[in-house]
Amino acid sequence: MKRLMALLLALGLMLGLTPALAEGKAFSFGGALDDMDLIDVHKATSSGVLQGGIMVCEPLLALQPDGSLAPQLLAEMPAVSEDGKVFTCKLREDVYFHDGTQLTSKDVYFTLHRIFDPATANVNAWLCDMILGGKDMLDGKATELAGVTIQDDFNFTIELEYPYAPFNYILSCPQMLIYPQDACTAAGETWGIDSFVGTGPFVFESFTAKDTLHLVANEKYYEGRPQIDEVYLYNLDRGTALMEFEAGSLDLVNMDPTYVKGYQEGEFATNLVMSDLRGIIALNLNVAMPPLDNVKVREAVAHAIDQKAIVESYLQGNGTVANSLITPSVAGYTDRPSFYDPEKAKALLAEAGFPDGIKLVNYVSETSSIAGIPVVLQEQLKASNIELEVNRVDSATYVSLRKEGSVQCPLLTWYADMPDPDNFTYTFFQSGNSKFFSSNWNDPLTDELMAKGRAMPAGEERIEIYKQIDQRLVAEEFVTVPLYNPVTYYLKSDKVEGVFFDGSMFHLDDASIVE
Repeated sequence: MKRLMALLLALGLMLGLTPALAEGKAFSFGGALDDMDLIDVHKATSSGVLQGGIMVCEPLLALQPDGSLAPQLLAEMPAVSEDGKVFTCKLREDVYFHDGTQLTSKDVYFTLHRIFDPATANVNAWLCDMILGGKDMLDGKATELAGVTIQDDFNFTIELEYPYAPFNYILSCPQMLIYPQDACTAAGETWGIDSFVGTGPFVFESFTAKDTLHLVANEKYYEGRPQIDEVYLYNLDRGTALMEFEAGSLDLVNMDPTYVKGYQEGEFATNLVMSDLRGIIALNLNVAMPPLDNVKVREAVAHAIDQKAIVESYLQGNGTVANSLITPSVAGYTDRPSFYDPEKAKALLAEAGFPDGIKLVNYVSETSSIAGIPVVLQEQLKASNIELEVNRVDSATYVSLRKEGSVQCPLLTWYADMPDPDNFTYTFFQSGNSKFFSSNWNDPLTDELMAKGRAMPAGEERIEIYKQIDQRLVAEEFVTVPLYNPVTYYLKSDKVEGVFFDGSMFHLDDASIVE
């Protein structure tokens, strides 16, 4: 054991992690952050980028540990008009960016305008495209954002194209962090790389793409200086991160569920923390790529997959079986029985004109936490005469292929931005979004139902709409095959207290280092 620890400590020195430990109040995290090319939340969808972003910048509202919302940069919750379309907002007057400039309404307008400006190439604009004028900007029909009106330095309104019940949740999402107009404009293309200024508890110090993000405490934070002096985020493969944690070089690591069993007993059992991701792992079926353009073939794939075996055997129970696209804790969830039936899958292929079976091609990021799932599917699909070719590629290649709509059966990995069914449906399967996630689903009926659900107030009628959407996508057209609802595990050092885990991300606002 001593030889092992010595080896691990040597590895820590080689990786250069130990200098962070010399600072008494430094916090270090290690995990697979290979998508961390920058930390501009308008330019990426990965949790690694968002994780860095939320420590430096902040949204208008904040999601609380109990799932409720509270003002963050706003002085109070928005006042909503009777028709549900106009949100009247008042900013706090004691908030300053890290460069000393005061937060004002112009920064809010600038941020929302930047989201929809085609020059930004924002990959998350869909999240708030119900803001009036947003789609016109994206389409090049307007250069100003009609839905945001500034009254004065601290008061503004946001008008929506149509009522959207969970809009306040949108204002709390990490993709909606407020940027300073002056600093962001001055940084230009280096924003999120060489410069990143926010209002949050930590200040950007340095960044090396795909490697390290270094932050320091905001001495003038309006909610009080954080107790942690420095934060280091390291991009490490999961195996190396776990070794570094055991060596004492890291305070927090996230881990692949397949590693969990080895830590549930023994020296680090009390350091193991589980976080419900409120998410879905599913297999999307690209309807634009034969033979998946045939609904019977897609149905056959659904019948060929054994979700229970994935959870119980591969994940060793660290997850729950999913037969609905919407997670159990979100309105619109449907608890349907499993489709698993290999013989029916073969019969459906024969009906579709493929009595000898079919071949499908999967691409997956080699560093993804779910990179092993396609291999499990590969074995399961064989029993139904479906050959699955699995290609592991680097993250940039995978994202590029998926965005082009050219991955035949990509894995969908989604951790909810907010607890609303729209976030699990419109995001991936609305006609304007589906290519980005390689489903290429372009269906007027689905779009109509989604538009109706988005405009409805909360209640049973809205829930029923999302159940219809889920039924159409999962059990009628078989555009996607839900696999499981994931959980994630962290190893947390005994010396760290007060970390708030929110799905796939963590917050250090109230965290401290115990001496």
